Amino acid sequence: MGGKKICVIGNGLAGACVSYHLIKAGAKVTVYDNRFNHSSFIAAGLITPLVFRRMNKSWRVDDFIDYLVPFYRSFEFSDQEVLRNIPLRRMFASEQERGYWLERQDNPEYSAYMFSINSKDENYHHAINNFGSGRVRNCYAVNTEPFFSKINAFIRERGTINEESFAYKELVDNKYKGETFDAFVFCEGYMNYLNPFFKDIPVGRTKGEILTIKAKSIPDGHSLNRKCFMLPLGDQKFKIGSTYSWNDPNPEPSEVGKQEIIEKFAYLSDEKIEVLSHVAGIRPTTMDRRPIVGKHPKNGHLYIFNGLGTKGYMSAPLLAKEFVEHLLDGTSLHEDVLIERYLVK
Repeated sequence: MGGKKICVIGNGLAGACVSYHLIKAGAKVTVYDNRFNHSSFIAAGLITPLVFRRMNKSWRVDDFIDYLVPFYRSFEFSDQEVLRNIPLRRMFASEQERGYWLERQDNPEYSAYMFSINSKDENYHHAINNFGSGRVRNCYAVNTEPFFSKINAFIRERGTINEESFAYKELVDNKYKGETFDAFVFCEGYMNYLNPFFKDIPVGRTKGEILTIKAKSIPDGHSLNRKCFMLPLGDQKFKIGSTYSWNDPNPEPSEVGKQEIIEKFAYLSDEKIEVLSHVAGIRPTTMDRRPIVGKHPKNGHLYIFNGLGTKGYMSAPLLAKEFVEHLLDGTSLHEDVLIERYLVK
């Protein structure tokens, strides 16, 4: 059902992906965004298919990886790469962690995401290596600045982006400031707590901080991971992080966060690093680490698409597509993301 008028509130990663898929499906889109604390913009954009604590596959990773690669690359031009494949090495934190890897490396379900450990992995010497390491397949990094530049240009050419706060009091039934819409989609990240319609939905506030550093002893051709991630930027520069500070409403970088990241880096190297920049943002997270998607229980014109958390760059493209198909055509959503799990008490 194309041609519907949809108002999207929020233009971070969640809102931008929803708006993009709505427009591709033929909807008329108006966006409202206050330009405040977009954790999507400062995030490293690193996409990893494994949860390293027990070496399990990330939730729905097979579906997400298949979809995100052509999605992000559709925004590339010859002069600008949006998605790059990143070789990633996990430095094991214990013999137990190494054992989890060995259990899974020959499992066909994991073959797309793990290389078998070899002697070079066991003896890797460019980082502190007490328990060996494993190389991860199908890791990516989204170059966030050109991605948002391209997707916002797409939205502006075919819809409207209003850089202003959404006035909740002006929303009456299916009208906002007198203009009628078929649906309103709230993609407000951690600021969901200000929304009078969905404020009881538990979208948490998890502050994350990231440093950009110069490190001369670490090869800059791939990413390392233990306690923190290292994302290579070239010229011996890396993004490293991140912190997880729950219920911290201050989006500004902190000295405590900076020192925490430096301490985590010490598990990878004893090099004294040069800090080039320091950024912070607040992620929208949920108790069960699954997004919250669906319709308001009493007002059928209102929807929420939120709680993407730390895996947002992996999950957002496909989840947004599935949500738009649900909104426009009535298709079913994945049961793990349904808003009803927080409404039924």
